[in-house]
Amino acid sequence: MDILFQDLRYAWGSLRRTPGFTFTVILVLALGIGVNSMIYTMVYGVMLRPWPLPDPERIMSVRQVDPASRNSDLSLSWQNLRDFQEQSKSFSHLGAYWEERLDVVLGEDPERLRAAAITSDLFPALGVAPVLGRNFRREEEILGRNTSQIIISDRLWRDRFGADPKVLGRTLRVNGGTREIVGVMGPKFQYPATHDLWIPAGFDAVHDHREDHGLLTIGRLKPGVSAQQAEAELRSVMSRMTKQYPAELGSETVVVRNAREQASRNSRPIMWMMLVAVVLVLLIASANVANLMLARATTRQREISLRMALGASRGRIVRQLFTESVLLATIGAAAGLALAAWGNRQWIGAISGETPFYIVFRMDAPVLLYTVVIAVVAATACGLAPALNASDRQLTESIREGSNASGASRSGNRVRHALVVAEIAFSLVLLVGSGLMIRSFMHLEQAGAALRTEGAMTAQLALPDDQFPDESSRRNFIRELTTRLSQQPGVTEFSAVDRLPLGQGSSKVLALADGKTSASNIPAPWMNHLPVLPGYFKFIGMPLQRGRDFTDADREGTEGVVIVSHAAAQQLWPGEDPIGKRLRFQGESDAAPARRVIGIAPDIAQEERGNNSTMSSIYLPQMQAPSARFVVLVRSSQPPSAVATTLRQVLKQVAPDLALTDVRTLGEALRFQLGMRRIFSSLMVVFGVMALVIAVLGLYGVIAYSVAQRTQELGIRMALGADRGRVVRMVLLQAMRLVALGCAIGLVVAVIVTRGMASMLTGVTTTEPITYVAVSVLLLLAGVAAAIVPAVRATRVDPMVALKGN
Repeated sequence: MDILFQDLRYAWGSLRRTPGFTFTVILVLALGIGVNSMIYTMVYGVMLRPWPLPDPERIMSVRQVDPASRNSDLSLSWQNLRDFQEQSKSFSHLGAYWEERLDVVLGEDPERLRAAAITSDLFPALGVAPVLGRNFRREEEILGRNTSQIIISDRLWRDRFGADPKVLGRTLRVNGGTREIVGVMGPKFQYPATHDLWIPAGFDAVHDHREDHGLLTIGRLKPGVSAQQAEAELRSVMSRMTKQYPAELGSETVVVRNAREQASRNSRPIMWMMLVAVVLVLLIASANVANLMLARATTRQREISLRMALGASRGRIVRQLFTESVLLATIGAAAGLALAAWGNRQWIGAISGETPFYIVFRMDAPVLLYTVVIAVVAATACGLAPALNASDRQLTESIREGSNASGASRSGNRVRHALVVAEIAFSLVLLVGSGLMIRSFMHLEQAGAALRTEGAMTAQLALPDDQFPDESSRRNFIRELTTRLSQQPGVTEFSAVDRLPLGQGSSKVLALADGKTSASNIPAPWMNHLPVLPGYFKFIGMPLQRGRDFTDADREGTEGVVIVSHAAAQQLWPGEDPIGKRLRFQGESDAAPARRVIGIAPDIAQEERGNNSTMSSIYLPQMQAPSARFVVLVRSSQPPSAVATTLRQVLKQVAPDLALTDVRTLGEALRFQLGMRRIFSSLMVVFGVMALVIAVLGLYGVIAYSVAQRTQELGIRMALGADRGRVVRMVLLQAMRLVALGCAIGLVVAVIVTRGMASMLTGVTTTEPITYVAVSVLLLLAGVAAAIVPAVRATRVDPMVALKGN
């Protein structure tokens, strides 16, 4: 222990004598460790933190899988859920739900609140129960008997009811009807995300079919039962069901996953990409610090040689030098944690919307342990190689020869050069990933910018089944709403669409071209399904490429018509003219009249996460396929605040129990939908810039050190007649060789690594040449910039001074 304290005191004294070096190393390590700690806080919170529920490792998600379909991960049907509940022995409870938005009157105006329609087994499957009142009963799951009860969250109970213990039995006006409060959930429980209300799900034995997929199912494993055993049992049950109902179930089977893993399934690619990015930053920082430590150790050769000549063992020298790197890494980790805490406050505050109740971003024990681990790794990576190199016994020759310095050994130069090459390679990989993300984000922003947004307002509407049970009632509502809107002063245009472009998802259907049947061996493509009002394409400034728009004549009772996007037309009728062709949706009767194509729309990205299917869209007239949820679009000469007031007044006249939500300009709505993509793209740019700066500084340090060590050689060359340009070219060539080798290695690695980003990119591919070429050129230019100062400095060497000094 005394030796350890002695090493620490000696290390601290040594570092204090070189404040510039010490500050630089701590800053670089703080950046590398800090961004790792920050992103790991995010990753752990989303993917790894156990849910705040009893025995969370036993909570499973049960999904159906159809290997024959590209949309293979499916929710369950009521019929299948009932069979699983009756025949499964692996689960103590199997519950299910679907998400809802309820219009609730808690004050003067209705509000849209997040809710879930649940079965009575869901709360027991999650291991929770109401702290006041009761759970739903099995008999309340029957359609028609599920309209009178509601359970509220602890947050709603405290914020809106003042934590009144007599809240049970009170009624709420919900979706135009009334529901009795029968229970209050415990604090901080809002499953499945940030939900405040739960109502009983409704099962209709007559109209619900096995091929219907609408129930997100959660099960609690019995003690001692593994997920693999439960999956094997349910697959056996499913196998019997597919034999009994081959037309409805086909080749479907079942998967059982941990519910936490299932919930973070869509977030995993971006989370892993961010973690890989910051690990690359840490590797670049560690390589840079290792180079600095190597250069510093070389300047201390006489000191080290003298200590070894006086009897100090190599192990003692290595331990002393390694102690310095550990001390630097410790200080850097502490500074990095402070940086991470600040960074977490910034990006968490920038997240749009609320995070699910089970996601907590907190720098607690797991995050601190991760920080300790990476600090140890950084200390080892930064200090071990320089310590071993500096303690080489050959360094004692510098004393015997009486020289001021022995010069860098060839092995030392090779290590320094290898570290710079690694920095360049890692930087290129990170910059390519950042470039692809930025290119994808720019593509989405350009898609949004191409839409006509000036003077346009948007608002979300949902028509609950309680008030609008059929298509006829929805049509009547749409007619009255549009009639009243057209009469408002200042309103020049209005329309509606199922969902705005660039969203988080869209309704999809399997489309069948005319002449094909549901039994065709050719799989039907999934396409966006978008009911719209006439004038939608004109409203957003994307006129049809060919054909005609919908009109008021395209209503119920008339021939079914559709407009298809260019991408959809190419998928369904490649090389043919789609106008006049017919299509139907899979699941419809083959004998039902097919819909006729009357127009071709331009390709519009319907989702911010992209592949080609986001462009394949089928548009239907609202009056032939009225949707229960849609976005109202209004263009007016009035200011946005006045238009928002007008929308609310009109809605109150038409349906006073409906809530109007997300009222904002069209431009704001499009930017809002890209909010998370903007945050992650910005973080990737920050990490890429950090990597570039650190790598350039590392290259500058190596070239500057090399020039300093070659002072005598350069002096001789200039004394023998070498001009300044030749010396500059020689130094620059040395730098360019290192950069070129790093780029070559980095390009190969980038092609492999970025394959995992394909699902996160829209409008670009992972092998887009422009990005790779641009990043390579950027690194080469950065290499020239890093080397030019040492190169020019080399030309200022006085040959006679250089010769005398050596």
